[in-house]
Amino acid sequence: MDERACRVAQAGYEVISQYGIRRATMNDIAVAAGVSRQTVYNIFPNREELLGGVVRYHFNSKWRAIREAIANIDDRHERISVLLDMLVVSSWESMQAMPHADELELELDTTMRRRLDDIHKEAMLNLCEFFLPYENKLAPRGISARGIAEMLHLSIVGLKLSSTSREQIETVVATMKACLIAITDDALCPTS
Repeated sequence: MDERACRVAQAGYEVISQYGIRRATMNDIAVAAGVSRQTVYNIFPNREELLGGVVRYHFNSKWRAIREAIANIDDRHERISVLLDMLVVSSWESMQAMPHADELELELDTTMRRRLDDIHKEAMLNLCEFFLPYENKLAPRGISARGIAEMLHLSIVGLKLSSTSREQIETVVATMKACLIAITDDALCPTS
């Protein structure tokens, strides 16, 4: 996405977050982005394209922020904490703050399934990349970075959709963190 498309997608995310998917208009998004309504349509010709751009922008922004946050962190515990806090807790909080988040989920599920599949695949690759440095600790356990990525991704998707309270999400995230720390720990690694 070019800079203008990113600005429109970011504005789309903000407007949808504020009003909900069904109440957000292309005009609202144009105003928030500081562009004309026609510019929004030139970049995203219809609502589905706009929603795809918003989801892609949000996904890329989230992973960019994760990479920046962990760039100078060597401590495994802290890296895993940052990953889970940004990927699970803050995403869940964003959804909870959105009016009519259920409408957004329904819209994404019905009109965006193919695009979401691509984003899910990319999320898997990003998680796999995150756990590749621990591959030598995972391998003796019969676990791969890809296996961890798949398990974690599917867990996170389900967790964000089914959690009903902050306490519940924090408990599950703490458990995930403890498991990830344990399986990437040299001291707990089985010897051959």
